Amino acid sequence: MKFRFPVIVIDEDFRSENISGSGIRDLAEAIGSHGFEVIGYTSYVDLTAFAQQASRASCFILSIDDEEFGSGSEQEVSTALTELRAFIKEVRKRNADIPIFLYGETRTSRHIPNDILRELHGFIHMFEDTPEFVARHIIREARKYLDALAPPFFTALMDYAEDSSYSWHCPGHSGGVACLKSPVGQMFHQFFGENMLRADVCNSVDELGQLLDHTGPVAESEANAARIFNADHLFFVTNGTSTSNKMVWHSVVAPGDIVV
Repeated sequence: MKFRFPVIVIDEDFRSENISGSGIRDLAEAIGSHGFEVIGYTSYVDLTAFAQQASRASCFILSIDDEEFGSGSEQEVSTALTELRAFIKEVRKRNADIPIFLYGETRTSRHIPNDILRELHGFIHMFEDTPEFVARHIIREARKYLDALAPPFFTALMDYAEDSSYSWHCPGHSGGVACLKSPVGQMFHQFFGENMLRADVCNSVDELGQLLDHTGPVAESEANAARIFNADHLFFVTNGTSTSNKMVWHSVVAPGDIVV
């Protein structure tokens, strides 16, 4: 399944009829030719709004050139870096892994301090290589990021739904096919969509692993969740927090104990 995660380009010259604008548009076109959507903006003044894009983007490309550093005075350089640093900080606060590239002239790179460089996936030297080559480099990092997003069980579930396997187990709607036999069923199918109904399966699907013996993608997902919560072990429960709480107190309370 193809998800919508555009490459976000922020360049004040993105729509300008100058050499810088032409260069960044050529790069955007090269990225788009590989099937990635590219959205261009001319400013990142509203830091919070742009940082929120980090949840739906595959990559950020920030253009920065000598004009933004003015005459190169300490004050002008400090101002430009403060804005850049604030933007990167806002993005990283929400997303530690999304690729961020700076795009600018080679001489501009001398102004970028190490604390900013550490947060980047690269500095693209303007006009130092072909747009097609740079685009492939950016796309490689964007795909690497996107491929790592989905946790193990969701990955297996998407693969199962895309594999077009027939559903002969519960639930009885058979991947949503039963819904297509009546007008209201058609409405239900169109409302929820085929992906949801094809992915609505029981735990007898071998490709998804087993909740009972903790194998396959289920086991991988439990191990991943344990890592996230810094736990020794973690087990999925399908009956909500009420059942989870019962399991906990059944394991620690003996007959006759008083529970407060």
